[in-house]
Amino acid sequence: MINIPHAKPKNKRKRNKKRKKASLIQTGAKKKTNFVSRDYQDQQTNVVELTTNPATASGNTETQLPTAHSKKKRKKSKKDKTQAITNQLTSSESQLKGISGVKAIDIKDPRRGFAFFSWLIHPTTPQEFHSKNLEKEHLLIRRGGPVDEKGNPDPDGEHYYSGFYSSGCIRDVLRDPKQEIIYGRDIDVTKFYKNKRKTLNPEGRADPDYVWKKFSEGCSVRVLRPHEYSDNVHSLVALMDEYWGRVAGANAYLTPSSTQGFAPHYDDVDVYILQLEGRKRWRLYPPRDESGILPRFSSEDFDAEELPKPFLDTVLNPGDLLYAPRGTIHQAVALPGGPPSLHLTLSTGQRHTWADFFSIMLPRAVELAADDSPEFRKSLPISFHDYMGVMHSDKKNLSGKRDKFKATVSALLKKLMDEEYLPLDAAADQVARDFTHGRVPPLGVKRKQKPQNQHKVEEQETPSITKTMRIALVAKGCARVMMEDEAAVLYYCVNNSRAFKEREEQSLPFADHCAPALERIITSFPRYVSVSELEGLEDEEQLIVANVLFEAGIVTAKKG
Repeated sequence: MINIPHAKPKNKRKRNKKRKKASLIQTGAKKKTNFVSRDYQDQQTNVVELTTNPATASGNTETQLPTAHSKKKRKKSKKDKTQAITNQLTSSESQLKGISGVKAIDIKDPRRGFAFFSWLIHPTTPQEFHSKNLEKEHLLIRRGGPVDEKGNPDPDGEHYYSGFYSSGCIRDVLRDPKQEIIYGRDIDVTKFYKNKRKTLNPEGRADPDYVWKKFSEGCSVRVLRPHEYSDNVHSLVALMDEYWGRVAGANAYLTPSSTQGFAPHYDDVDVYILQLEGRKRWRLYPPRDESGILPRFSSEDFDAEELPKPFLDTVLNPGDLLYAPRGTIHQAVALPGGPPSLHLTLSTGQRHTWADFFSIMLPRAVELAADDSPEFRKSLPISFHDYMGVMHSDKKNLSGKRDKFKATVSALLKKLMDEEYLPLDAAADQVARDFTHGRVPPLGVKRKQKPQNQHKVEEQETPSITKTMRIALVAKGCARVMMEDEAAVLYYCVNNSRAFKEREEQSLPFADHCAPALERIITSFPRYVSVSELEGLEDEEQLIVANVLFEAGIVTAKKG
């Protein structure tokens, strides 16, 4: 643990109560935390040795902040240190390459997620979308599509999404020997034939010759998670993560003209369909019953006779957008007589429902109630299974006993709600923690590079944060603090992989009285916080916290 031994927690009783409720929920196996240790080498200095690199949170790579015994080796002035940090911060460039509309978005804008989503659904505004469309109604945005001088569709013309992803990107990634594209995991070869979807994936690594041979025979190619290979698609997914505060995803679909790759079905996510190349006919159908309204899981394929009448039958041209709420039955076919169709889907909302929230919160609520109230610890009635259970549900002669049993359950449920046993904040923390682990790395954040020459690690200059500087998060929502036992644990995502949860969860455990300072840094975004104003910490502690966060890449810094 990053041990701050000097300052004592303020309002200890209140904080202990907060810690107890905040650390109520454990999901899965209990996580073993490697605490980052710090030793005070000299009470006269404001910097201490860091024996474990917080950027890796695994303890494998050692680095150092300036220490008392290394002071002579490093005679850089405070001005030099500050300039080194400034140079490091300004070296990051926008990753929004090739997207004319998105490129205009300032990557340093704290509302860049909102700006991106506004661009995505333009001319509809986000306010209109949330009011009318989100989880309610489809949205079709026609942008005219590219045309030639005579006004005819031009497959090679510029459009709203020109330049950031193409069928050539799929060819490139399949040819790239550095990319291990696996059938079924990263790519699918499919065909909709005689009203049935057929998946024609061989085993193992994708063979470009096989993929394009099948494509020439009328098969569709689906690339799963193209943001893992494409910087531009990663930019879109990262901005969707940032705007929605939930894990976003992407798939790309390349379909030969006059063919269909997938059977009618519905998905467990909200889908934004961006038409990039060619033209495609889309048909959307209403739910068949209430189970298909905002479902938590995707459907099986539907047969033609199972489909209701479509409420939308339209053709998308390059530059058009179609939003389909979760649960919308759909199917699509590339139009004949033109180039293959390529569209990209952005998605959000998978397993991000009230039902999922309650599944986290309620089990622990029952445990809390049982610990606190004798009513929940009373034994069940003697031989209650003689009148409760499905086999007894329609027996009128048992109705009296059954009604009494139901009344007891209702009373306990009311007590569960009324006496605030529900750990709302702890459940919210768990959802936020899972999102922090699952999202793609934020834009504009450079991952820490491991030194090529390990023998020169100690010789490298690591600029330190000074008390006259100010710090701020590098991106909205890139860190989350939670109370766990005797620690304030900071979960962060700056070193996440583009592949979903490919890397271990990143966290930094601090002494519990550091929580107010960490909370202030997080909640102040996008504003900068002066290091000298980090509340509840002494001077030395303020420098430790600021430097650890900076070394981990969680905060940026500037002159006061």
